[in-house]
Amino acid sequence: MIRGLYTAATGMIHQRNKLDSIANNLANTNTRGYKKDDIVSRSFNDELLLRISKNQSPRALGPINHGVYAERVTTFFQDGPLQQTGLTTDLALQGEGFFTIIRDGQELYTRDGTFKVNDEGILVTMEGHVVAGENGPIQVGQEDFEIDIHGYIWQGYNLVDRLQLVNFEDNNALEKVGDNLFANNNPGENPAIVFDGQVFQGYAELSNVELVDEISDMITVARTYEANMRILQMMDNVLSKTVNEVGTV
Repeated sequence: MIRGLYTAATGMIHQRNKLDSIANNLANTNTRGYKKDDIVSRSFNDELLLRISKNQSPRALGPINHGVYAERVTTFFQDGPLQQTGLTTDLALQGEGFFTIIRDGQELYTRDGTFKVNDEGILVTMEGHVVAGENGPIQVGQEDFEIDIHGYIWQGYNLVDRLQLVNFEDNNALEKVGDNLFANNNPGENPAIVFDGQVFQGYAELSNVELVDEISDMITVARTYEANMRILQMMDNVLSKTVNEVGTV
């Protein structure tokens, strides 16, 4: 009985975590470059249940499971759809890879190419973080510039710099750190590799969240949560009744 209570409770906790993940995805449906998350579940180790009777050897009844838990959060890095904006500071990537951003002296990575030129003529994110070029901060001044599909930045016939575009052997090893940015906390185990995609100027990559899929998943999770809650309530009632009856003996 107690095992059943615990199993139902872990199911409720797990479904609540999944619901939180879905809610975050829905909240970022319109966030440019956002990559959806999902909870990877795993069951606790099974145990072999034995029946022990008087004057008899223990007899195996079979394995028993103690519920599920959230093993990790995984991010889906599939490209989002591109939307034409016509703004020269809006950039979108096609293919696996990231823009490199400098925040507080640390290299971070993003798919959100919604940039602007600050008062010093440097290309930055909307939050003011520096967009990294291969030669450092990208100084374009207040003059018009063009960026080709390979990330080279031109002003007329003059090559200004090239965007520092990177990819990684294992994108799932990256960690979300806010402002739609990712950190590579283990560069030794997850080295950067060459970006072989393309850059599109005047476009924005939209979120890869599919609204219909998220709502469908939310309904499924809510129903599973309610089913676990009903089981928990039923077992609690049975346990309370048993305790009360034992107390009257």
